[in-house]
Amino acid sequence: MKYIILILMPFLSFSQNYKDDISIVQYSAKFLVEKEISLKKLKSFNTHTFYMSEHKEYFTEENIEYLPTICVYNNGEEVLRIHGGMSLELPDDTLKQIINKVDELQANKF
Repeated sequence: MKYIILILMPFLSFSQNYKDDISIVQYSAKFLVEKEISLKKLKSFNTHTFYMSEHKEYFTEENIEYLPTICVYNNGEEVLRIHGGMSLELPDDTLKQIINKVDELQANKF
């Protein structure tokens, strides 16, 4: 029994960490790479890109219905969701919306 717990601990730890503090998570699929936005400008925060073929459990857990979808989390709570809808394309102002939300979250910390 001890071995099973030790094997599962790293997975459980990551499943909680990807939404810690201020986190930006992009949910996508490999065939939509050209429709994703670059998260490089947001690297000072926790950023992750999950692909459906590799992390299906996160898509189910987070009720991701459209691809691509970007979620901003604050200490595990979803505070913003932007998705591509039926067009499979994120809105042009996606990065601006994310930056505005992150700025708001940082201002509220103090």
